Amino acid sequence: MKRSRHLLTLDDLMERVVVCPSGCYLWAGGDDGYGDHLGRGAYGRILRPGTRLVMPAHRYIHEQFIGPIPFGYDVDHMCAAWAPDPLLVTRCVRPEHLQAIPPILNQQLKIIRRKTFGMYDMFCDEPPITREIPPPPRPLLAPGECEADLWL
Repeated sequence: MKRSRHLLTLDDLMERVVVCPSGCYLWAGGDDGYGDHLGRGAYGRILRPGTRLVMPAHRYIHEQFIGPIPFGYDVDHMCAAWAPDPLLVTRCVRPEHLQAIPPILNQQLKIIRRKTFGMYDMFCDEPPITREIPPPPRPLLAPGECEADLWL
């Protein structure tokens, strides 16, 4: 049977992934080349059907199997919360592990996950840490200048 050039069903998807013990479907196709020397951290790339344009594989899978991505949203890999290596989840294309979220939330989750290597032990019910705002720094003055000479 001839393999379909484009991923239209989950069977087509399963031919191009490696199933990880954590439940992720790791993309075995090409990547964007931005990972380390082992290929970790690189996002998978796929040819958009009907065009000659490539796009991130996880975004294509989200559009194909879950639905359209709202304008300006990022696709988050929820498996980064429990994956043993947070760099490998960039290749995960399992539809159940993908969600479309606003970019600011995606950046916050990325920072939290990289600091704690997962969110399973995070307490989100604690009040935020409050810190006093320091006074603004004094301007640097050239020899012979005074603060009255400046336009502040």
